[in-house]
Amino acid sequence: MKKFAHTLVAAAAALVSFGASAHVGVVNLTTPLSASGQSAFAVAGSTNEIQFLIPHGCTSTETVPTITGANLDTTKIEITVPDAIVKATTLASLRPALTGEFGAVGIGAADSSGNVKLTWARKLASTGEANATSADNQLYKISIRLKAPATSSATDYAIKKYQFLTTQYCKATAASGVAEGTEVAMSWGSANSPTLLVLPDKRKGFNKYTLDTSTVGDFTAASGTATLAAKLKSYFGDAAIVWVGKSGYSANATTKAKITALAAKDSSYSELGDKAGASLTTSDTFWVKY
Repeated sequence: MKKFAHTLVAAAAALVSFGASAHVGVVNLTTPLSASGQSAFAVAGSTNEIQFLIPHGCTSTETVPTITGANLDTTKIEITVPDAIVKATTLASLRPALTGEFGAVGIGAADSSGNVKLTWARKLASTGEANATSADNQLYKISIRLKAPATSSATDYAIKKYQFLTTQYCKATAASGVAEGTEVAMSWGSANSPTLLVLPDKRKGFNKYTLDTSTVGDFTAASGTATLAAKLKSYFGDAAIVWVGKSGYSANATTKAKITALAAKDSSYSELGDKAGASLTTSDTFWVKY
C-alpha cells in the first residue's frame, strides 16, 4: 500500500467515478450471527455497533474507465446512514468509531431526505501504516453505533431492510492509466452497498413475521426453476423451523428431512426452500421458531 500525504488531491483535480462488481460486507458486533450464510440483523428498537467491511482498494476489475496495474490506495470512505436510522438514533447520538487506519470522522448535515453521510479519512502515513505489498489489498473495518428503528405499532410484524450507500475514494498513480494524483471515486451503488435486516422481535419460541416493500423482493423467484433456499437461509439461518402456511423450511438438515417426510405422507404440506418458482408476498405470514 503506497504511502500518501494527509492532504487529499486539490479540488481542481478531476474526479473519476465507477461501479463495483464485489460488495461491502456488514456485521453486527453487538448481535453476532450464529449460522453460516445468515445476513447481519438487528432487532427493532435496539442499539448496536454495526461494522462495515471494505474488501480492498479501487481495483482494475471494477473501474470505468479501466485502471491498470495494482489496486489504488484508499484515501477515504463515505457511508450514508438512511433517514429512518438517523431518526431512530438521533443525529446527536450517532456514533462513528475512531479506530484502525482512519482518523477523525466527518459527520455531514442531514440531506433533504434526512440521510446523513459519514466520511472517514485515512491517517497520516507516519502513524505506522503497515502493508507488505505495493497494492491496496487490505480489508478495512469501520463501524457506527446506532439504534434500529422501532416497530410502527404493536401489530407491525414486518422484517425491514436498510441500505447504507457506500463510496470509496482512492488516489490514482502514474501506472493506473488515470492522471496521477486524481482522486478516484468508486461508488458501490445500491447493488453492492451493505444492507441491515431489522426484525420486529426475536425471542425463544415462535415469532410472527411479515415482509414489507424493502424485503419482499428477496422472496420473488427469478425464474421457474429458482428456489428460495438461499434467501430463507440468509434471513432465518439460525431458526429451528419456519412455517409459511403449510410450507416448512429449516437450514438444519435433520429438520428439513422431517419436513420432506411429512410432505410425502400428506401432500397438503411442502418443503418451502427447494420449491421451484415459489414466491412470497407481503400478505404471507412467517411463523419462525428459535
